[in-house]
Amino acid sequence: MKNERDKLYLAALLHDIGKFYQRADTGNVQTSRFLSSEIKNSESIFCSKGQNSKYTHKHVLWSAQFIYDHRQVFANLTNGHQLTDLSNKDELLNLVASHHLQEDQLSELGRLIKKADHLSSGMDRNTPEALKDDQAETSWESFKKIRMTSILEGIGVKGKTGNYHQPILPMCIDKTMFASTAFEKEPDYTLLWNKFVSEFKFIQSNTYHAFSETLLNLMYKYTTCIPASTVNLPDVSLYDHAKTTAAIAVCLYDYSKQNTNSDLDPFRLIGADISGIQKYIYQIINKGASKNLKGRSFYIKLLSDAIVRTLLKELDLFQANIIYNSGGGFFILSANTESVNRTLLSVVQKIESQIFLTHQTSLYVAIDSVPVSEDALMCRNDKNLEQVWSELFEKRDEKKQMRYATLLKARYNSFFEPQNKGGNSRIDSITGEELAEGESLYDFEQDKLHKLSDNLLNRSDIIAVKEITHKQKQLGRMLRESPFMIVSENKLSNWEHIFHIEPAKLGIYYYFPIEVDIIEKENQLSHSAAKVSVITLNGKDNNFDFLWKSIKGINNIYGFDFYGGNDFPRDKHGDVLTFEDLLDTNKSTNSEIKRLGILRMDVDNLGKIFQSGISSERATLSRYAALSRSFDWFFSGYLNTIWKQTAPSTSMIIYSGGDDLFIVGKWTHSLMLAKQIQKDFKEYTCGNPAFSLSGGVALVTSKFPIMKAAELSAQSELAAKCYRHQNNHKNAITFLSIPLSWNSEFAVVENIKNEILSLVTSSKLPKSFLSKITTHALNADIKDHQIKNLKTYWMATYDLSRMANDIKNKEADILIRMCQKEICAIRYDEKVFFGNKELATPYHPLELWNLACRWAELESRTTI
Repeated sequence: MKNERDKLYLAALLHDIGKFYQRADTGNVQTSRFLSSEIKNSESIFCSKGQNSKYTHKHVLWSAQFIYDHRQVFANLTNGHQLTDLSNKDELLNLVASHHLQEDQLSELGRLIKKADHLSSGMDRNTPEALKDDQAETSWESFKKIRMTSILEGIGVKGKTGNYHQPILPMCIDKTMFASTAFEKEPDYTLLWNKFVSEFKFIQSNTYHAFSETLLNLMYKYTTCIPASTVNLPDVSLYDHAKTTAAIAVCLYDYSKQNTNSDLDPFRLIGADISGIQKYIYQIINKGASKNLKGRSFYIKLLSDAIVRTLLKELDLFQANIIYNSGGGFFILSANTESVNRTLLSVVQKIESQIFLTHQTSLYVAIDSVPVSEDALMCRNDKNLEQVWSELFEKRDEKKQMRYATLLKARYNSFFEPQNKGGNSRIDSITGEELAEGESLYDFEQDKLHKLSDNLLNRSDIIAVKEITHKQKQLGRMLRESPFMIVSENKLSNWEHIFHIEPAKLGIYYYFPIEVDIIEKENQLSHSAAKVSVITLNGKDNNFDFLWKSIKGINNIYGFDFYGGNDFPRDKHGDVLTFEDLLDTNKSTNSEIKRLGILRMDVDNLGKIFQSGISSERATLSRYAALSRSFDWFFSGYLNTIWKQTAPSTSMIIYSGGDDLFIVGKWTHSLMLAKQIQKDFKEYTCGNPAFSLSGGVALVTSKFPIMKAAELSAQSELAAKCYRHQNNHKNAITFLSIPLSWNSEFAVVENIKNEILSLVTSSKLPKSFLSKITTHALNADIKDHQIKNLKTYWMATYDLSRMANDIKNKEADILIRMCQKEICAIRYDEKVFFGNKELATPYHPLELWNLACRWAELESRTTI
């Protein structure tokens, strides 16, 4: 039965592979250069008939041909059986190619794949429109030219969309992956297909599980740009459709085999969110902060991944069942059976207990679930996925308010009695946490774990830390040194000397070998029995060739993942730069004021986007998967490209994933990054007003405690989230405590700042102009953006007129008189003039001029 279930999963993954293969072909069935004569003559076996009695949905022939082409590869999964018996309905080839036949023509497994295909697309296949063949003979070549439209363009938009289309490329993390309105050439599916097939041949496995999971990752690389269907709006990729079809098929199988209660809906959507992440990452002292922050941040990613893998292991699910996993949150689709629900309850309790034992109350994962009906997936009988997401979000948020409720009774003392001893108790020098009984301290500056003896603990030159703090520092360093990470469900024997970490003692081990280690240990990997995953992070030089030919383990699972910030500025010894070093990387600008810019940003209204951004009639599981994947690509993957192109030596990405980010850098460069991120995000989301980013930049010294700096940037980000004026809500950046709309104020204030700075640094405008504006702003008693001290008007007029009369430079004279005029102008109809532009803003012009002057003054200062 296990083998049958695994075969079903693989067949569901490949059920539409023919849509890819067919696009790489030329001509129709009879003139195809790829279809064998046997497959050409099998239309009656695999193709359904339309109303005119002609065979339709002929892409299934190419799906069959793909299995036939690689029959020896697939034979390795079935003990040498060649899979070419076209009369056997449960052969892999038949299961892959028969999903458009009538149900009475299919086996039980075939019917499950057919149903999963329908539920994934969320279309009632009984309607004529849904049954339409997008590759009909009458338009044989035209469908090959139809590109996939961006799902981001249509979120929250009513009316016609489909102006932005995806490039036909394998996965990468640069701007070539952005959707566009125009392309110079027609899609080259042949080139893409040839690359796919050349890599497919390197999947070496004799187990369905390892083969299928590696194949899923290869499909991620090559089929996220291919439309699953060109009927109506082609905004779902072949990858997302195949992935969700496979997940649904497995759930339907489990439901049919395990269900004893016919009243249960067949599916269960599990959702989780780790809370306390921000506080956990930044709750460290500043000494060694930069070395520890990176690993501490990545540890959260590993913890989330370990939780997901634990759930998949206990519920016996596949990677395709993960709808989303990024930023400390995830969603998993499972069957809704009594057995699954009992197991889920047990494993959630285990996960909560292990996280509490490891991290006490600093971290908590809220895991909850809701049943999902077929009607919700198909948007019928007044049920839809909007309701499902809303219910799950609500249950998950309620659980956050009752953290560790199930552990309270068993561990009452741990929650309600003091645990810290205080006094002279040993503490972690980085985090300030007390040691648990029997816990040891280690030397933070050592590359390997080096336990400190009592006589060394009292030395002032040694930084003593707990084991997990030391490992997190090592983890940050290994992100750059290791070409990939190896994930195992068991501790690998004889790998003790290779750096590894087991988040929350959940039984999932993450190893970070260097290439020398791989060559030395590759024979051991070959006996891993599909329990080891070899994961490439972000690719090397934007290269996602993750099927490493030098690694032997034929039953390993190979794949890739994104991580925001896997690279960082380093010193000559290869260590991550300290915060002080970040401010000294460019000696030519060493006279600048030395301040760090602590940048935080995230997507506005993300919960609302997930709950109602996709209209009810288009709310399919595959679209939600595509939406989630799109965010993950930008924040976990592409953000690394922005960083490398903007400020790779003067900033570091501490955290980026899900929908938010945290960056530390030279303050001017943090602002540069914020601008570029906002600009690229707007372009990436096709200019859709439903998407926006808000953020905040806090300026601190390099010695300022990072925990406090994180709080300041969080307050700045919150201020941006609270920005409101007319139709502009959120979509703002807070700098120097003033939230500015990206759409209106920021660019204008920056332009005026640049003009002031240019005039001051060239000595055309006296620096006293900056101090005069700041003084008038302070004395103006501005409340609710109105000047209460009316003397400000005539005092500013007098001061600025006198200065202008004394100025000989024409440009400076124009700027001063423009400033005077705008400060003293009467506000009219919610608009003001600032920088000689009519501006919709809640601010008085004096506030904006003051901000521009403060900004210019900071950039022109030479004191530390």
